[in-house]
Amino acid sequence: MSLFFLFLGIAAWQDLRTRSISLEVLTAGAAAGMAVCVLEGRGLEEIVPAMIPGIALLLINRVADGIIGEGDGLFFLVAGFFLEWKEIVLLLISGQFFCGIFGLAMAVSVMTIGGGNGNLRKMRLPFLPFLLPTALWMAVMRVL
Repeated sequence: MSLFFLFLGIAAWQDLRTRSISLEVLTAGAAAGMAVCVLEGRGLEEIVPAMIPGIALLLINRVADGIIGEGDGLFFLVAGFFLEWKEIVLLLISGQFFCGIFGLAMAVSVMTIGGGNGNLRKMRLPFLPFLLPTALWMAVMRVL
């Protein structure tokens, strides 16, 4: 879990700063994840179901004209090497919850305080930083 948390931290920081995740970070994460799979003896029957949310996000990205970042889908694809499918789904849903709460608060503040200049619909939030609270909680729960 510590390698996954490191991978998530680097990817979230990069997503926050640049609104993208570099191919180098994704490749390094995939390599580390494959090593974890080998060390833990995880087979394709465990890995492939864990990658389905990432595949779904990539399909949504293509169909919905980029409404979801391609890097987010690739991140969840790579995360399938580290986590079980239930953990991936928990991470995805909780990330959407935290991102939605933050986005709602941001929208309300822009509408009440002003300063949005009609650009509220064009605002894009980085998604991966919102996964950190749940990933931290999952890491603590694994230790206990």
